[in-house]
Amino acid sequence: MADKKNFVHLALPLKERDRAFYRRPNVPPQTQTAQNQQNRAQHGNKLKSGAANLSRFWQDRRAERVQQNLPVIDGDIPFLLQIDPSTDVDFLRGMGFEVVCDLDDGFIVVSSEEIDLSTFIQKVDAFIRNKQRSGSPAKVYALCADEDRLKRILSKTLYDKWATIDANTPFTIDISVECNGLTTAPSLPDRNADENDNDYEMRLTQLKNEFYSKIDELEMQRHQQLENIVGFYNGSFRSSYIHETDSFTVRISINGAGLRDIVLNYAYIFEVSEAEEIKMESATEDAQNIDDDLIPIPPSDDSPIVCVIDSGIQENHRLLQSSVIQTDSICIIPGKTTTNDDVGGGGHGTRVAGAVLYPQGIPAGGHYQLPCFIRNIKAIDHNNTVPSELNPVYIISDVVKKFAREVSAKSKIFNHSIGEGKSFDEFRHMSAWASEIDNYSYENDVLFIQAAGNITAAEISEYIQSGHNYPDYFIKDLSRISNPAQSLQALTVGSISHSDFEDLDRIVMGKKGEISSFSRRGPGIWDSIKPDVVEYGGTHAINKGDNSLTTPEEVCPELIRRSPEGPAYSKDNIGTSFAAPKVAYIAAEIQKVLPNAPALLYRALIAQSAKWPNYSPSLTAEKKQMLLRQMGYGLPDVEKATGNNDYRATLVTTGVAEIGAGEAHIYKIKIPDELQSIGDEYNILVEITLSYSAKPRRTRRKIKGYLSTWLDWVCSNKGETSETFSQRIFETDKSIQDEGNFEWTIRERNNWGIIKDFNRKGQTLQKDWCIINSHQLSEEFCVAVRGHKGWGSVFKAKYALAVSFEAIDQNIEIYEPIRLNNQVEVEVESQEVRVEIKDFLEEN
Repeated sequence: MADKKNFVHLALPLKERDRAFYRRPNVPPQTQTAQNQQNRAQHGNKLKSGAANLSRFWQDRRAERVQQNLPVIDGDIPFLLQIDPSTDVDFLRGMGFEVVCDLDDGFIVVSSEEIDLSTFIQKVDAFIRNKQRSGSPAKVYALCADEDRLKRILSKTLYDKWATIDANTPFTIDISVECNGLTTAPSLPDRNADENDNDYEMRLTQLKNEFYSKIDELEMQRHQQLENIVGFYNGSFRSSYIHETDSFTVRISINGAGLRDIVLNYAYIFEVSEAEEIKMESATEDAQNIDDDLIPIPPSDDSPIVCVIDSGIQENHRLLQSSVIQTDSICIIPGKTTTNDDVGGGGHGTRVAGAVLYPQGIPAGGHYQLPCFIRNIKAIDHNNTVPSELNPVYIISDVVKKFAREVSAKSKIFNHSIGEGKSFDEFRHMSAWASEIDNYSYENDVLFIQAAGNITAAEISEYIQSGHNYPDYFIKDLSRISNPAQSLQALTVGSISHSDFEDLDRIVMGKKGEISSFSRRGPGIWDSIKPDVVEYGGTHAINKGDNSLTTPEEVCPELIRRSPEGPAYSKDNIGTSFAAPKVAYIAAEIQKVLPNAPALLYRALIAQSAKWPNYSPSLTAEKKQMLLRQMGYGLPDVEKATGNNDYRATLVTTGVAEIGAGEAHIYKIKIPDELQSIGDEYNILVEITLSYSAKPRRTRRKIKGYLSTWLDWVCSNKGETSETFSQRIFETDKSIQDEGNFEWTIRERNNWGIIKDFNRKGQTLQKDWCIINSHQLSEEFCVAVRGHKGWGSVFKAKYALAVSFEAIDQNIEIYEPIRLNNQVEVEVESQEVRVEIKDFLEEN
């Protein structure tokens, strides 16, 4: 193992920052929009007719509600529009509409305070007469029926039963309400010439507070409106409402009549679903007692503290007790106080905590230094479920507020092996649960390690019976990751097999390094790369005779068990729940060597260290694409994540870097002369990972509407000098003089890289890699991080960047030459200040 003190990660030198140059994309108008502009009278009259019908519909509905003595519902009328899918939805505000949410294929839920839609009709009349600046109605394709709105705001299971809902049937429902109104998020202002950093940040804070104040006022008003309706039907709130950037979510109990009234008539709803049962995997076989002489050594006083959010922990377990901070243990299940793991079959949270502390299994004897401390947060009950009275969104907010803000010894790493038992709904918005992870990750220096979720044994058996054997059933959409694993900020962990087991009767489902039989695959929401990484979580074996599934100890990871009802540890359970904590262990090891670095860097280094199986280079491009869906960036390596060796050098950003829309930061790495020699050819693996966060907004789809500021990275081409690279970023946005692109695996567009249908820009964890012939490197290798406009540029993005060079044939030592070449004083040109780059670890 490399000596981490001698092979520390190096500081990545920031050389330039300035305004980025972006060419305006030449996007021709949609064919239908162009046709509408050519046929103004025909299209305009069609819109007016639709508006008249919609107005009569709502006048009749409101009159009918008065006759039935139903409660007054304050506010606007809701309806569905279809618009040009390539346009910015904010143009609808000028037509008298409030945008409640945008959906797929140009469908938009809006509301209007005018039942007669007078403002919209005036705009259409001007469009018909071809008045100046009257072209917006061409981008409105249709006013849709109310049934179409219901189909898009109700979950599929709720919509399927909608027509037969009985008025007296009780429901527990999660409702999401938009409360942005007509408020526009402020743009990032330019800095005044005489304004220092502190004054500028104060001005930004004031703009944000003014924005929040308007949202909060509307939020209180709409929550009260909802309370009035729920109260009329004798319903109740199962939890207080959960505040999001432009909306809130609440869980209510109500009868069918009240549910129908709210959904049909309350204008600002954009998502309604029944509360899902959240049940974790259980042990399937009893284990045999194992004798051991292991002596755990407590963690060192300055060790990281990992929060384990699960079913509680057996805190007095002799293999765990010296790591658990029992005074910090909490139970967040309403009405419960015990923090003990009372799940049958050996517990769940106890196993998860054990996997953080013993990621390679339990040593047979001797002394073992526990790697970190554990905080025990109980959110799962004795049935191994999250009870319905606990909205899982509260798990995120409550735990982060307490252990990342309020306590003196703060936690950065949160293991969250909890999720729904089915695939997330890819056609809807980011869920409230996943969005809460994104929001609290942006507002706090935390990293959530999230299990990807499990396909149940019963589901696998059904696939096999229908003719879809392992691994063919992974093509099914029902095998996609489960909520909240689609969170853009969570580090989502899938599972791979660690075993090649086979005997006369059984054979493993997935040999070592292949996807586990139960592990859910990607892509994530909006075709993002998920899971991000994988770890060993076991797999099933299949009986050769009847195709039944089993889990002999040969296919199970070794895990701590709740005792004394059984052994202290055993091999009797499988699941992504036990793969995730092994990645939490790696994050804790990174925190040990980089205690003052942001959690965004921990996430970057985990992805940076990850690698696909050894068999992957021989795969076709199509099979590599499936590998990306199943394993993300691969299996992380704790040694690479925390250090380097003679043949590998990793350079990282120092501290929290912030960037606004329209800005670019250029990092320039000096390449040693011996690597550039034309006479020598060394295969150099170059890996680049950008990890960033931005403020989320739930009512919009796609990454550009969901995030306040979105980022991407670009790097040097073959033979490109640092000067021409700077021109490309700051002046032209196109290549000037180079020999073409390196052969990157993923690239910036879906059809550019080796792997098609994916691109780097579609996620907040952007890794790419390629093998470069060393003489193709220029004197400086450059990477630029660029900020792009999202929904609110005043909320800058935060990021961390890692760049690695590795001589994969180990035929030239590169760490020391790269270290010596990049310990220099550099100038940040646009600010005319000088910054001395020091060794990052020495600063910590």
